[in-house]
Amino acid sequence: MSTDVTRIFWVIIHFLIISVLVFMVYSLYKEFMTTPLITSMETDSYRTTTLNFPGISICSINRISRQSATELATDIFNANITDQSVDEIHNLVMQLGNLYSSTFRMNASLDIEIDQLLMAYYKGPYDVTELMKNLTPQCSMILLKCKLHGTFRNCSNLFEFRKTQDGYCCTFNYARESDDILELPDVIESIPVHHVDDLGIERGLTVVMDPLLDDYFYSILPIVGWKVLVFNPTDYPDMTSGGVTELLAMPLSETYVDVTTTAFVSTQIIKDFPREKRNCIFDDEETMYKEKKYTYSDCIVDCKVYNIQKVCGCRPFFYPRRGKREYAQRICNNQDLSCLSKYKSKWLTIFPHEDTGHIFRNEKNALHCQICYPACNDLNYDVLSWKSYMTSGGYNTNLLWNYNVTDEGVLHVYFSKYGTIRLKQDVAFYWYELMSDIGGICGVFIGFSFISVVELLYFFALLFRDLLTKELTLQEDDNQEDEIPSVQAQTIRAIYWKELLPRSWHSAKYGKGLTNRARY
Repeated sequence: MSTDVTRIFWVIIHFLIISVLVFMVYSLYKEFMTTPLITSMETDSYRTTTLNFPGISICSINRISRQSATELATDIFNANITDQSVDEIHNLVMQLGNLYSSTFRMNASLDIEIDQLLMAYYKGPYDVTELMKNLTPQCSMILLKCKLHGTFRNCSNLFEFRKTQDGYCCTFNYARESDDILELPDVIESIPVHHVDDLGIERGLTVVMDPLLDDYFYSILPIVGWKVLVFNPTDYPDMTSGGVTELLAMPLSETYVDVTTTAFVSTQIIKDFPREKRNCIFDDEETMYKEKKYTYSDCIVDCKVYNIQKVCGCRPFFYPRRGKREYAQRICNNQDLSCLSKYKSKWLTIFPHEDTGHIFRNEKNALHCQICYPACNDLNYDVLSWKSYMTSGGYNTNLLWNYNVTDEGVLHVYFSKYGTIRLKQDVAFYWYELMSDIGGICGVFIGFSFISVVELLYFFALLFRDLLTKELTLQEDDNQEDEIPSVQAQTIRAIYWKELLPRSWHSAKYGKGLTNRARY
């Protein structure tokens, strides 16, 4: 094989190797740029006892107390502002139940009538929030016994009467500021929460509840009992956010709720990526709805309330009001039910942040909350529940010692597994990992290393020096050539023959010995 053919062959081989090398490095870099973040399971045995106990809301299926409705009807009748009887006013009060989001039912004539009646009774605009709060069955009547971490506790010390998606409910471990705040403080103090102290039914939360069957007046479901909400303690309990689990508890039954969790954490380094890349928001970032701590549930609720306010000009009474802007918004009354019922399905179908090519991006009969991303650090609660039925009569158990059960129900909320899953979102490659991968690929194909880089730089430095030195030498030679006179300019003289003879010949002529020859 000739030398030229060999050179061409090796040039082709080197070209192919370098081409494959460039393609693989580009593919690696493109993968890093398109999917810079990765979510992986950090551990499946994260200690459960380090987690927060979930928030628990117990809501009676009966949303208006018969006793409270009767008292209101009697007060209105005694005010002599109408010719209607107590029973007729009593029936009108039932229309207030339509203000719950689970119903939003409308009866135009009755809605106008009850609103005008209440306006006359309160002599002007009335506080719908306070009115509905007073009509709701109270926690002091529903909760009979409470036990937390194996110790009997006063239920009024554990539960608060707080707003939920179903109105006012008896809520445990809700770590949020008050539902109605006119002015938010500059620094909101953190509210202590209960943690998972131990595992097992006896080490969780146990509540004995009274259904108050004789007090039923307005049910949101065609059953009796309680709706139980399990949610993150830092979130407002709203089903549309996806962070709330609902279950039903019945009279004369023990409802067991075994809670499991999935923790999601993100490293601080991903905060430098745009939200569209990381698809989450840290709790200290600002959004257009809130300037305080961010939660995904609050963002969805704020988006929904913003749309309700925009479309119907009011906000439902069961949503919290925090700050002057929210506090100044009018609370929906019965005359707003025509608008609320019209768009009810839209507010129950919510799409958070969506990609450009999302299939439901152009869905009109839905609410699009584009700025709502999941929280970068979150805790999701899942439940597994079952029931065991009770019989009425006397009980002598640790919980129901010398207690006569008629129609009470018992709720157990607890953790049974020691370990929980912890997911971690981090960068797919750190800079040194990306450099290592690229270096490994280059090393496989062309034996690339940092020593090779140093040698290459050294080679180019020498080459540059030589080129620079050669250029200077050429310039000096050019200058010298300019100084040497031309042949025509030199003096021409005669050359004699004797000038061409060696010196030894001159020595011999003037008598010097022939033995002393000169060397030349």
